[in-house]
Amino acid sequence: MPSIGYPLDLDDFDDANSSTDDYRTHFMDNLRTTLTILLIVQHSIIETAASSYPSFHSLSLTVFVFMTKTIIVGLFFFISGYAASISRTTSSTYYATGRSDPEFVWRRTLRLLFPGILYGALGHVILWMVLTKSWPSFFGGAGSVSTDDGFSSPTVWGFARFEGPVVHIIFLYALDMAYVFLQPAKKGHIAGGISTPPVSGRVSPRPSGDERPSRSRRQKLRLKVKSKKDWYMLAGAALGLLAIWTFAVTASGRSEKSPLRLGFNVASYDAIVPAAPFQYIFAYMAGIQLYRWQNYMLISPPYTFPAFFGALFASVSFLLLGMKTSPTLQEIVQLNTPWPVHPSFIDGGFNFHTFFFAVWNALTFFGLSATIVSIYAQWEWTRRDWGPVARHSYIPIWFHMIPVVFFVKLLAADGGWSPSRTGPPGSAAPALAQESVVWRCFLVATGSVICSWFAGLTVAGAGWVMGC
Repeated sequence: MPSIGYPLDLDDFDDANSSTDDYRTHFMDNLRTTLTILLIVQHSIIETAASSYPSFHSLSLTVFVFMTKTIIVGLFFFISGYAASISRTTSSTYYATGRSDPEFVWRRTLRLLFPGILYGALGHVILWMVLTKSWPSFFGGAGSVSTDDGFSSPTVWGFARFEGPVVHIIFLYALDMAYVFLQPAKKGHIAGGISTPPVSGRVSPRPSGDERPSRSRRQKLRLKVKSKKDWYMLAGAALGLLAIWTFAVTASGRSEKSPLRLGFNVASYDAIVPAAPFQYIFAYMAGIQLYRWQNYMLISPPYTFPAFFGALFASVSFLLLGMKTSPTLQEIVQLNTPWPVHPSFIDGGFNFHTFFFAVWNALTFFGLSATIVSIYAQWEWTRRDWGPVARHSYIPIWFHMIPVVFFVKLLAADGGWSPSRTGPPGSAAPALAQESVVWRCFLVATGSVICSWFAGLTVAGAGWVMGC
């Protein structure tokens, strides 16, 4: 059986004691933190590019944004699947103190469903009203330009910026409920046996063979992966289905409103990738199985970084080649538009760029996600405790658009063309040189990340003080 550098250990995580640092899965906290930073940087570049139209021509930043759109959300679902699996199968389960299914459902309802519904129904509406009334110079103009082409309502773009991840949160809750229904928890049983003694010295006794409960019919139907070959065959089948699904959605010619995307066509600011929701379902399922199949899913340490850079180089190279070959694909990727909202796909059909995108999306998501997870799960630095910064990345996901819009306005990156500007679309402010636009992207992203985490830590600190 192949071995990995740092085997994952359930004794390093216990959701029942999530307030204690010794019971956190640090590499997942750190991965979530990195993804959140990338998400904020992505939105900062998109907003700055749109407000600087037509002066944005950075190919590297354009490719960066398109790559992050491809992998970030799926990795968030992967993390959620892993966290859900571990929280239901911790070592404390042997002492009948682990989370029961009703307790797990209640906690997920309290943390996901209620906040999602409340924020989606009222929260972002109140937030938008407060911001536009209190700071009209910054937020009053966020989408509230006066035009004659249907974009005069403030709710078109400015309102959409503050929607938050409501659609994804609700869908994640649905996956959690499906997970509980299809795989009900059992006291005293845990899947997998790959483990090392925890750092703190805590060693949980494993039940003997006679003490383990008999396997239920649902457990007997679980997929079995006993070798790297089994894993690659399973992953290949999943990638094939994902590519077929993506091609079916994009080839329909209605990728923005395709019924195949189920409820994922309701989000207006962040265009949902055509691979949704199957890409997110597969990622969530892979996260559930990470502990059990870690010896097969994770790449061995000597090859993790070469594999990552190889996958990154191949993905970027083929994307640039596709953009050079297909003007339509280049139009899909580009950010040099007057609006921050971009369609997920255009001109779908049985053509080259549709087929290319379906295959490229599946391979890129798998290649980069597998290597990134392998690095964070086994690299010593990413397995460390990064402190409060890594433990409070949830709030920045919801409210990071506030500092993004603020810094875009503050740094005067909105000097480009807009529907309210008189003159032809090419009449941009002459001061917006390309170097200035790229520099502003960096400043907006940096300021937004710092302010978002400051707000998250402030809220977390206030909650800790109130709980004392």
